[in-house]
Amino acid sequence: MKQTYQMYFGRNTPEGYVTDTQWDEFKDVLDMTFNSYTVSNCTGVWQGEEECTKYVTVSTKHREKVLDVCTAYAKVFGQDAVGLLIGEPMQFVTKLSEVY
Repeated sequence: MKQTYQMYFGRNTPEGYVTDTQWDEFKDVLDMTFNSYTVSNCTGVWQGEEECTKYVTVSTKHREKVLDVCTAYAKVFGQDAVGLLIGEPMQFVTKLSEVY
């Protein structure tokens, strides 16, 4: 069953910060994994420390792919965790065809 996944990728790392260039390189993983997704910038707090965060939303039936992406980010950037919120399937409003 399709669900909506919201992934929170914090940009602070043990070595410093995930740069825009590093994020763009990692985003290639998202491009290879999902046809459609949304990326937003937000501010998060992890263990009392504020950090810039990339918030990614995708609607898919492939839970394992979402988990793989989260695990890859945590591994590549030395993250303690990646936030993941799972919700109801996203609904889409589409253009209605003309009725004759």
